[in-house]
Amino acid sequence: VRRSRLHTSAWGVLSFRGHFFLFFSSFSSTRACNPRVARRSRQPRTPKKPATNTAAATQPLFRSGPKMSSFTDLSPQRLQEMIKNKSKEDLADYGGIEGLVAKMGTDVHNGIAGDDIEARKAHFGENVFPEPPHKNFFRLWWEAIQDLTLIILIVAAVVSLVLGCIPDLSSKTADQCIDVPSDEEKIGEKQAGWIEGAAILLAVLIVSTVTAGQDYSKELRFRALSAKEKRDRQVKVIRGSKPETIAFAELQVGDIVTLDTGDQIPGDGLYIMGFDLKLDESQMTGEPMPAKKNLDHPFVLSGCKVTDGSGYMLVCGVGSNTEWGKTMASLEEEKRDTPLQENLDELAGMIGKFGTAVAIIVFLVLFISWLIPALTYDCEWVLKTDNCVHPNTTEFDKSLYTCLGYNWKNAMSLVDYFIIAVTIVVVAVPEGLPLAVTISLAYSMKQMYADNNLVRHLKACETMSNCTNICSDKTGTLTENCMTVVRGWIAGHPFDAVPPTFTVAESVKHLVTEGIAVNSAYSSNFTKEANMPAETVGNKTECALLMFANAIGSNYQEIRDANTNNIYQRFSFSSARKRMNTLVWLNKAERLVRMYSKGAPEILLRRCSAVMTMEGETLELTPEIRENLLNEVQDYANRGLRTLCLAYRDLPAADPSAAVDPSTLSEEAEEPEDFNAPIPVVMDSDANEAVFSRAPDVNQTCYAIFGIQDPVRKEVPDAVLACQRAGIVVRMVTGDNIVTAKHIAEECHILSPNGTAIEGPEFDKLSDQQIDEMLPTLQVLARSAPSDKRRLVRRLIENGEVVAVTGDGTNDVQALKEADVGMAMGLRGTDIAKQASDIVILDDNFKSIVKAVMWGRSVYDNIRKFLQFQLTVNVVALAVVCIGAVTQKGACLKAIQLLWVNMIMDTMAALALGTEKPTPALLERKPFGRYDRLISNTMLRNIIVHAAYQLSLLLVLLYAGSKITFLGVPCAYAETNDPLSAEPTTKCCIDNYDTDEKFFDCPDKPGKHLAFDWEISEQTIVLQTVIFNTFVFCQVFNEVNSRKVNNEWNVYEKIWTNWMFILIVSVTVICQTLIVTCAGEWMSVAPRPGLNWKQWICCLVPAVLTLPIGLVQTRIPVPKTTPRKFKTAGRNWFGLCKKKTPVKDQEVDLLEPQDG
Repeated sequence: VRRSRLHTSAWGVLSFRGHFFLFFSSFSSTRACNPRVARRSRQPRTPKKPATNTAAATQPLFRSGPKMSSFTDLSPQRLQEMIKNKSKEDLADYGGIEGLVAKMGTDVHNGIAGDDIEARKAHFGENVFPEPPHKNFFRLWWEAIQDLTLIILIVAAVVSLVLGCIPDLSSKTADQCIDVPSDEEKIGEKQAGWIEGAAILLAVLIVSTVTAGQDYSKELRFRALSAKEKRDRQVKVIRGSKPETIAFAELQVGDIVTLDTGDQIPGDGLYIMGFDLKLDESQMTGEPMPAKKNLDHPFVLSGCKVTDGSGYMLVCGVGSNTEWGKTMASLEEEKRDTPLQENLDELAGMIGKFGTAVAIIVFLVLFISWLIPALTYDCEWVLKTDNCVHPNTTEFDKSLYTCLGYNWKNAMSLVDYFIIAVTIVVVAVPEGLPLAVTISLAYSMKQMYADNNLVRHLKACETMSNCTNICSDKTGTLTENCMTVVRGWIAGHPFDAVPPTFTVAESVKHLVTEGIAVNSAYSSNFTKEANMPAETVGNKTECALLMFANAIGSNYQEIRDANTNNIYQRFSFSSARKRMNTLVWLNKAERLVRMYSKGAPEILLRRCSAVMTMEGETLELTPEIRENLLNEVQDYANRGLRTLCLAYRDLPAADPSAAVDPSTLSEEAEEPEDFNAPIPVVMDSDANEAVFSRAPDVNQTCYAIFGIQDPVRKEVPDAVLACQRAGIVVRMVTGDNIVTAKHIAEECHILSPNGTAIEGPEFDKLSDQQIDEMLPTLQVLARSAPSDKRRLVRRLIENGEVVAVTGDGTNDVQALKEADVGMAMGLRGTDIAKQASDIVILDDNFKSIVKAVMWGRSVYDNIRKFLQFQLTVNVVALAVVCIGAVTQKGACLKAIQLLWVNMIMDTMAALALGTEKPTPALLERKPFGRYDRLISNTMLRNIIVHAAYQLSLLLVLLYAGSKITFLGVPCAYAETNDPLSAEPTTKCCIDNYDTDEKFFDCPDKPGKHLAFDWEISEQTIVLQTVIFNTFVFCQVFNEVNSRKVNNEWNVYEKIWTNWMFILIVSVTVICQTLIVTCAGEWMSVAPRPGLNWKQWICCLVPAVLTLPIGLVQTRIPVPKTTPRKFKTAGRNWFGLCKKKTPVKDQEVDLLEPQDG
């Protein structure tokens, strides 16, 4: 805002309850009526001399008084355009910030009132970004039905249905030439031709509906988790003159928002006041460099991130009326597959190709078996008036007879063969693999949230399963983050009780309390009620100091209020500087300031030249005194205390005449090692004041050192031990000094007697090779900079480790993104850290990280369980159908039956095996390698054993079932009769069942007769039903075996805790029983009542034997393997290995073998 030539203004600072706002003095009535006057002049405004008392400093541009409630006259769209275009002209049209505040009906002293929240929400909208369009159930169903194999199956089923509905108008053939018992009907007549086609269409409808239902359920679950994450986001505002923390969605236009480093901007708005506020606007503008915000550049965009400094903003747009909201509305939701999903998709593709090859072979064999007899069929002479009458001699009147050739109506069998082939493809393509991953991930995400793990990226679930290293913060993760001052040193006198029992000079007490109150973030506060523990908000370390100031009889809030208009400059704390500095005016007239500093003792003591005495005098900081103070710090650190040093310096303010152009200075330049090097002076455009480009924190006077206790969480030592038993190396990476870090690390069982602890500066000097040599023993990295943490993570990953990293601040973003799994702290983590993370630890507890490892391993194992189960089903189903077709037995498993099997092994098995809960036993094994095959040697053994047993069982039933007397199907798969013969030509004999009827007696077999075709067909269907039923129940019991894939023998462990597994198995058994008993022609099984009790026993007993076989197979040894930490060369084997890639020179195998 520029000063008009006709009107002058002065700077003022408004104070309320410790919060700063920078404003201008009142405009004249002329400017208020004609805001365009303000745009005529481009001359820089000359500030008045700053006031020296609070009364003189509280003449703001935004007057106190009655608030205008005319916000309904403001257009949300026009405000959004103003922010989008960064239009100062539009802002001036509103009367500048003053006029806009008035029009919004807000108050900079108190914020917005609580009585107009709903009205604001109705006019400006809610702070909820528009959701990308989601797919509804019918769209998902339509996508499912468009699967190519299902489309082919639908076409074939329609053809079969149409042909089955065409009436048979041909002359009588087959059994019609034979006198059939009058009270019996052939099964071929009883089974309508259209039933199979209709049944397949119904099955396709069920399969597509179930698939769509699963996808829709997944969408709802992920949407709910995403909504939960958004609801949990908090925003700091000023309302009713009090600082409040509100939900992100409750932010309103007119709110005053407090911004700190690491926050994400919650809405479009205008900068009001701040300390070196810089935003990362790269998401909106594409500019990589942080943008500094001040009164010359006040426009703030929603979604940007605060990279440095702090400040306040006036909200001008929320939700869809922000630039970020417009961008979100235009996005189409696109979910990317996780690495495991991509790997399984590749595996599914390979298996599908193999299944397609088998389907082609089966169809060709069945086609050839039909074509050869059709082409080589010799015609037979029959009477024209009766096709069942043949000539008795070789010489006959050909005018009375006709030569009947092959009945080409049998070509309808080709449709059945095609349906079987397509169904084999449907069964072979394991679309259940990606579904199992989705179900398992969605289920685990929901359960992990209950365990205080908010999963932001799906890949984190599966990656945590093979995590080998965890680089953890100390404060708040390993410790309780409940800090209190328990020991200290003030002006030469140590104390071990709070408050101290000794008395110091009033000037010393003033330094201590003012240094604590002023040199801290104003968002750090605490409240204390009688007989209740203190409740802290903000930085826990600063809150510990504030509580100490309160304990010695000072009111930190009053000190803050008294110094509100005295702040000259502030340098925020960073992990690189490891200190914070605040400069306040001592005498504005003489331009004298006092700088308060706090930070790491070893850093500040090097920058001090004097110490304070109890009488308030200063002494030279001799090497001997410095050594004594460092010993005091060492003693605190040995007790596991966090140490902090306080110092001050009085100096002249920066000289405006020495100011240089800020663009000539490098913001990334490191501080010179020469503490006495000149400090460049620059002009602050906000205050129009000369300021220092970096903190002049040299030649300071040390007056206090504190030891702050942060107890280790009780559950952490056991959790660390559990990680170590699981083969996970836990490393502490902290900004604390090395002595404190080592003490806490030993207490947490992180630092072993042979372990290495090193400080960041020393670590930074090491070469990559030296670091790699140190990695096996490196357990503590203290006083680490962000670059040290990132470098450690990179070296671990390049050495084949799978690394998880915890972080809470903006400085941790690089390491969080570098790691395989980035974990942000939910309580003390900044918005930027959470955005960069894969998992948010909601309670900041290391134990929750261990639970994430358990869930990750559970997800990985669940996928492998399903993979083992499905491959067993695939191998057996494809083999038995292919062998049956090649050996002229036809397809013993019909198309509709294969579709039912497909549903069992895909959707239902994915639900059953994908929802297994983790057990502590998962932490008893070592992690798998980053590039291990999905199918381990143990799984391969299990698949081979069960597939061999099931295939042998089914082939015995197929080829020898008619020989098993108690099955009662002696004519199953027997040769049928000649269609044109007046007498049976089959050799199969069946017991007579009605002596009053006429049969064709079997030679030398009294009481038996030659079988009719309908009897052969009926017994063949019964045997096929036995084979089908046995196959399904083998899968039911093998599903129990598949609950363990790591050579565990107890497959029943905690089986009753997984109600989904029990439900799915129960539903499968019930449905299969109903199918065999009642479905009849619809499922191509024996007609009602289905099988008899002997046949049921023949199905169930061999199937039950699957369980003891599963127990015995655990005793079969398999080759041991070691984790693959690097990609291996070689061809892709059914998608189980990665594709051919360069091989690393050597593999580092630090873990024990997995199998056996």
